[in-house]
Amino acid sequence: MKKIKLSECIDSRLSNDGYELDPTEKYVVDIESEIEFQAAIMMSFQVMGPPPAIKNYHAWLFENGFNVDAPNPTNEFVAPYYGVKPLWKTAYSQGIVIKAENDDDYFIVMECSRENRGYKYTKVILTPGGCM
Repeated sequence: MKKIKLSECIDSRLSNDGYELDPTEKYVVDIESEIEFQAAIMMSFQVMGPPPAIKNYHAWLFENGFNVDAPNPTNEFVAPYYGVKPLWKTAYSQGIVIKAENDDDYFIVMECSRENRGYKYTKVILTPGGCM
């Protein structure tokens, strides 16, 4: 498992597809240290509007039978993706599963591509309370 901080670059080189995070890597994060930065990102969504990539997450929720208005993915559903493959991958974003460093909770992270004006390469925890 590789410990990361979402607000920092992991590697200065991007993959061929333009993403920094590797969906086949098992990442862990200290959620408590990420909260302030993630709250600032969510506040920017309210002020500037969300990136176009958020539509990828909404499409994934809908396609998998989850509530788009009150997202409710479960640990049981996302755990098989952890370190295996992305939940989705488009020109605008990829969704990967990361794990909390200190417990067995999983989180969905959307990594924005360079196509997202104002949010290039931003990594957003879409399930800040974890998955259910």
